[in-house]
Amino acid sequence: MKTPRWSILFLLVLVAACRHHKKPLSFYYWKTQFTLNGYEKSVLNDHGVKALYVRYFDVDCKPAQDQPLPISPIHLDSSIRSYRVIPVIFIKNRTFERLPTAALPVLAKNVYTLVAQINQSQQLAPQEIQFDCDWTERTRDNFFQFIQQYRALTAQTISATIRLHQVKYKERTGVPPVDYGVLMYYNMGAINGDNTNSIYERSTANRYNAYIKTYPLLLDVALPLFSWGLTIRDGKVVELLNKINFAQFENDSNFIKVSSDRYQAKHACFKAGYYFKEKDEIKQEQVAAGNLQEITKQINQYTNHRIGKLIFYDLDSTNLIRYEKDIFEKVRNNLD
Repeated sequence: MKTPRWSILFLLVLVAACRHHKKPLSFYYWKTQFTLNGYEKSVLNDHGVKALYVRYFDVDCKPAQDQPLPISPIHLDSSIRSYRVIPVIFIKNRTFERLPTAALPVLAKNVYTLVAQINQSQQLAPQEIQFDCDWTERTRDNFFQFIQQYRALTAQTISATIRLHQVKYKERTGVPPVDYGVLMYYNMGAINGDNTNSIYERSTANRYNAYIKTYPLLLDVALPLFSWGLTIRDGKVVELLNKINFAQFENDSNFIKVSSDRYQAKHACFKAGYYFKEKDEIKQEQVAAGNLQEITKQINQYTNHRIGKLIFYDLDSTNLIRYEKDIFEKVRNNLD
């Protein structure tokens, strides 16, 4: 029987639409004041970003404290209303080490109340929330119970960040009772003075990749845009340098370049708000554009295309300007 021409045309359109379906892109926003500059807005506009994962505050229970306290709540401005907001609450693992199980309902209520206050400041009504905690075998029960207590207060979708070690050792660390997870595909190595990269190292990633496809949660994936520096003194890392522009070391007579990713202080001095002693080495760690593409190809290989959206950490022009703007499309295309 001859197939009608309109049917063939319909099938061609359907195939083309499926072929060009792209994974959604999003970003984490990790500052205490929500204000976007022109470059950051242009990146979001160019790539059709509709949703942002916005850190609202941290929760910590320090040794001298009896109760967990919120740390550095965010201040929002009206521009936040242009995006679909997913609040992110970072909870220090030691909070669940020190807090008795009986206190978890109070913690859930306090977190819920502060989130609601921040939302109210800009008349936001998020439909999701995310909890970021590097829980362990020891703290899993308290963290999971906290999530259950929070779920009792809201009908929101709840997600949690998932580290690679939690994927590989899921029988020991457990699987959180959430709707989906975000696989944090970075910070996978030791921070030390050798030639490895603690943010992303292919050989380290390969020890975990095969376990991703059997993880029982639906997963999005978070990729690293950030860089940092390490101050190395007498062969040991003594300080982590966040948000530092390494171009400023290039023409500074106080430093000499000793390799493609290292500088050495000629004498004691201050730079970018940090103090360096004579012969301190400053090691730069970052993830190249080629590595971002490599990561997504690996993820596709090991997950059979199970990954949902891509989320980049984090939205800051200091990070963004190190990449060509088309890198986000190239990375996204690897997951199509």
